Amino acid sequence: MQLMRIKETTNCCILALVLICQLVYADDDPIINDKPLSAWITQLRSDNRGLQLRAARTLAEAPAELRPRIVEQLIPVLKSERENDKFAAAQVLGEYGPVAISAVSDLLPMLEGTQYERNRAAAAKALGQILKDAKPSETVEKVVQCLIKRFSDPYPDVQREAVYACGMIGPAAKSCLPHLGRPLEYGIHYSSADAPWALVRQATAWTLSRMGPLAASYMDRLIARLHYEGRNMPVIVEAMGAIGPVNENVVPNIIDAIEAAGRPGDYGEFKVKAFETLAKFGEKSAPAVPVIRRMLRNTVGDNSRVVQLAMLKALPALGPAAKEAIPEILIYAGKTEDPELRNAAITAYKAITGQDPPDSKK
Repeated sequence: MQLMRIKETTNCCILALVLICQLVYADDDPIINDKPLSAWITQLRSDNRGLQLRAARTLAEAPAELRPRIVEQLIPVLKSERENDKFAAAQVLGEYGPVAISAVSDLLPMLEGTQYERNRAAAAKALGQILKDAKPSETVEKVVQCLIKRFSDPYPDVQREAVYACGMIGPAAKSCLPHLGRPLEYGIHYSSADAPWALVRQATAWTLSRMGPLAASYMDRLIARLHYEGRNMPVIVEAMGAIGPVNENVVPNIIDAIEAAGRPGDYGEFKVKAFETLAKFGEKSAPAVPVIRRMLRNTVGDNSRVVQLAMLKALPALGPAAKEAIPEILIYAGKTEDPELRNAAITAYKAITGQDPPDSKK
């Protein structure tokens, strides 16, 4: 009897030990989609590209509470001798954003040293994602200086991601500003709007928009770009809006670009962004009122409702001069069958006059 009790006690101890070991293992090697983390890391190093991509996607979507632990497992992969391994690890780390801050020092060698342009681009993108909206620090400045070197990379994809990364970081990356002139004009002798060199210019305009007033010295260059390709690259006028009306040439040039963009309904995305920018400038954009009046009259009934909406929403911001557009506003408040346009017109009329428009449809 005593022997049986001893055996039962021993079995209970063994069972408890097994359970403890399982708990410890689960803590060290958490399960993600029915597979241990260690197995996913092994698969991330697979020779099979499909399996590797599946592992990267699974890890990128891992629960937030597991990500700090996964980062620890991914950092050694950045030191792999296989370029595909490093590429996959960098992509996952970038998806984690600031959680992967401990990986920054290991991404820098990949940005600077790899012979594969795809990996340099992936490292630049990951650094931007990880340091998004970061505050100034020695680490941030070190990264920015490394990114600046890639502004002259022979491959446009690397240039693009390096410039974007500085924009992701934001004003803390302001030391990149003196170096953005080249990428802003990169490949301007080519005309295709979706060519790699155009994407570098687009990234640069976006980064300037992220810098806001710090990028004021670039306004004249942005005006030049606006007239060259602004209708195909609305981010240029967005950047101008973020910087502000730093000189008297800004508003007239935006108005000229709008008028040069053809019929009121043409290049709708650009015109919407242009009117949003003019609204940001407030009363300084008052000279746009005559253009808005003309375009509102000429666009009744056509397919350019997004431009009509943008104009109606912009008018109240333009100050007392907007009262001149009341006849056009009333057309939309009283006759249009489009409820969104009618509501925008009613809102504009109220904002400008302080009253409800007469005979507007309810």
